[in-house]
Amino acid sequence: MIAVAITAFSHESSISFAQEIEGGVDFQGQSCGPRRFVYFPDFQVNPDFGVCVDVCPRTAGQVITIHLPLEAGMGVGIKSGALSPVHFTSYASHPRAYVCAPAGVNLQQVTILQLQDTIGRFVGALASCWQVLIIASGIALSTAGLYLVMLRFCGCVSVLLSTVAIESTLAFSSYRLLRAAADPLLYEDDPVMLSSLQISSVVMCCAAVLFLLFAVVNMPRLLLAGAFITHASRALSQLKRLLVLPFITYVLLLLLFGWGILVTVCIFGAGEMSTRIATIAAASPAYISVATESFQASTKLRWLFIYHLFGMYWSVNFVLSTSEMITATAISLWYFSPENRMTGLKDFQMADPVSYSVHMTIKYHLGTLALSSCSVAPVEHIRSFLLYLKHKNEFEANTFTKVMARCCCCCIWCFKYCLRYICKEAVYVTAIQGTSFRTSGKLACTLISSNLLRVGALSQIGYASVLLGKLIVCTITSLISWFLLDNASSPILPLVVVVLFSYGAAHTFMTIYETSINMLLMCFILDENLHGGRSNSVHAPAPLIQSVNDHLRPKWQTVM
Repeated sequence: MIAVAITAFSHESSISFAQEIEGGVDFQGQSCGPRRFVYFPDFQVNPDFGVCVDVCPRTAGQVITIHLPLEAGMGVGIKSGALSPVHFTSYASHPRAYVCAPAGVNLQQVTILQLQDTIGRFVGALASCWQVLIIASGIALSTAGLYLVMLRFCGCVSVLLSTVAIESTLAFSSYRLLRAAADPLLYEDDPVMLSSLQISSVVMCCAAVLFLLFAVVNMPRLLLAGAFITHASRALSQLKRLLVLPFITYVLLLLLFGWGILVTVCIFGAGEMSTRIATIAAASPAYISVATESFQASTKLRWLFIYHLFGMYWSVNFVLSTSEMITATAISLWYFSPENRMTGLKDFQMADPVSYSVHMTIKYHLGTLALSSCSVAPVEHIRSFLLYLKHKNEFEANTFTKVMARCCCCCIWCFKYCLRYICKEAVYVTAIQGTSFRTSGKLACTLISSNLLRVGALSQIGYASVLLGKLIVCTITSLISWFLLDNASSPILPLVVVVLFSYGAAHTFMTIYETSINMLLMCFILDENLHGGRSNSVHAPAPLIQSVNDHLRPKWQTVM
């Protein structure tokens, strides 16, 4: 990642933060500024000669007067020519992002680089929307912190309120997207943006319907998760310093996302500037000679973005896994500590279990976290490659090949989620036992296979307890950011970044309760297995045993 970043930063065109993909750039390499467009008077012969205009000419035959530095000879520099008025006869065009695209012409045949670089325009919008991204990070922080307080003091009520709020937000967002996609005047000249809005509206409508079905089917489990939040709150009440961990993780994620966005913009804005003397056809005079500068994007460096994306995925997972490991170690220390019968609190053998957890994680388990964070990434990339080949019709030779391709994608998808689950359980076992990743993975597989139904049922409680919190933070942050991005030329990619970062911020705060609940239940299962089987736990608090017997154990087991 560092090598890719240094390579991207070393390009001269990246020093100005990739102005060629942020907005329109004229033939001299100068930015046209906000709310201005680049018009190409002779786009068929000289697609690198663009001038800045306030409004794109809608009809043909208009006379456009531009003051240009004409060349007196081949040895004259770009800025040495005197400004002279030149008249051009316009062709019909329409605004597309920051470029005046020719009307009635197949855009696949137009060689205007600023018009063809759709991905570059989307990435360039990230650099021009940095104020909105900073505001969104603050909204995600405040919303996640507020929801964490609600979980602490009113678990079940917060679950119900979150369900209603998320469904209302999804329904309203679907309505707004459908109206925007159905408006014939909005983005009528930008088919890429219009198709993105249409796809987003369909996805949002499906999300609203699916979430409603999810809430109806899983409401008992969500209410049960709200009840188990009280047990996690009891443990966290003795581990108050653990509540500082989400803020530290949030700052690390904020710096990591800022670094990733900066490197991404520089990668897509990297290239080389070439200068030539162009002969341009005009109305008056008939021909002019102008020195033009054209920007050529670095295709090789853009391919390195895949490696940069892999590094970002690994780094984000590593930061989140480190936070989970510290939380899991502290909760396991709390669970297996003896209980004071007079006060009902746990008596720790060390002065500060949170500091001890941080010390043990950094000193012994960083390799385990790095390996577990990286294990899923290659499988995900293989699946993405197979999906890419399938969409490119590489497997369309016969029906058997298509069926096998879909089966491979399905198997890899199942294997990815199984591997992710085992890696997460291995991290929990490492927090309890202090063993290596390989040993913890073997013990996790043994534990899962011997208690398949119980582990599957128990592990979903922690996930369900904070799922609504993650969704509500994402929806609120994305909705407010959408209103703030109303004037952006390409708001899709900034919204995607806002969704990813808000989910990461929500996960940073909610993972305390998710990991705490999962660790309490995992320690409970290990406690029973180490002391004679079910109903033989030694270290479990009485309220936790009562909740497991009432909700997570068949009645015939509690009677026997």
